[in-house]
Amino acid sequence: MLSSATERIKFEFGRHETFAVREGWIPKGLDLTRKLHGHFRPDLSAADALGLGSNMVKSLSYWLEATGLAVGTREGKEKAFRTTRFGEAVSQRDGYLEFPVSWWLMHILLARREGSVWNWFFNDFSERIFDRTTAAEAYLKSIRERALNPATPAVAQRDVACLLNAYATTSGSERSDPEDATTCPLRALSLVVKHPDTGRFEKTRPLDQIPVEAFLACCSFVASDTGSDSVAFIDLMRLRNSPARLFGLDGDAIDEMASAAASLYRQDGVGIAMLGTNRTLSLPRFDASEWLERHFARLGFAA
Repeated sequence: MLSSATERIKFEFGRHETFAVREGWIPKGLDLTRKLHGHFRPDLSAADALGLGSNMVKSLSYWLEATGLAVGTREGKEKAFRTTRFGEAVSQRDGYLEFPVSWWLMHILLARREGSVWNWFFNDFSERIFDRTTAAEAYLKSIRERALNPATPAVAQRDVACLLNAYATTSGSERSDPEDATTCPLRALSLVVKHPDTGRFEKTRPLDQIPVEAFLACCSFVASDTGSDSVAFIDLMRLRNSPARLFGLDGDAIDEMASAAASLYRQDGVGIAMLGTNRTLSLPRFDASEWLERHFARLGFAA
């Protein structure tokens, strides 16, 4: 069960080492994690194997964990990582992360991470158009209200800077070079745009269609958070980690995607019904790996 928006919890700060995940990092990291059979550690040996600096490999281990691809366990003083079911599914189905669905599912799991800048930004930061300073000040205010562990303004600024570097694509003719290896693939989701003429940022609705399986994953996780196999349409707009919050969708877009999902996955238990005066969406309790498998099956890829 998720904590409430007012409950004090422990926050995580700076584990990304100021690096947004970069093009090619995740495939390399997943491959090495699988080869080491659950004994991947972000040490100098891993840095040499991956061709990354020591801080970069620490950042990579965080991104693998934060996006649900790996889980860390303590081995003495160190933390070792192994792939999750989702990580295995991504490795087998989309090892080079060429399909948007993988990044959408990773975004969902990242944004659901409690006590993180990602969770705060997509759930609690209500400004649609903002500048870097406004966001950092709002994040610091939220930390002071909710975090058990304190943070300095500089820490909040670094976390917000990493988030904006990860998600913000540039508007207009100054879009970043897709061949730039330092570009974060999360920018392709088009959830945040930077306007270079003003230096301000804007939360936006994605330009491209969100894969229906990613939408269903988001909805099914919300239903599971409430201990149910269904969720009211109104809650898909207002609850934490809902499609409205994580994807920037309005009510019409949610209705449209839910109808398409019910048509495609009726045999799996996806359906729309009336419960009193409320429309509800019924969902199976699939995890991210199962929704990924459904996506590739729909595209005609053999299991």
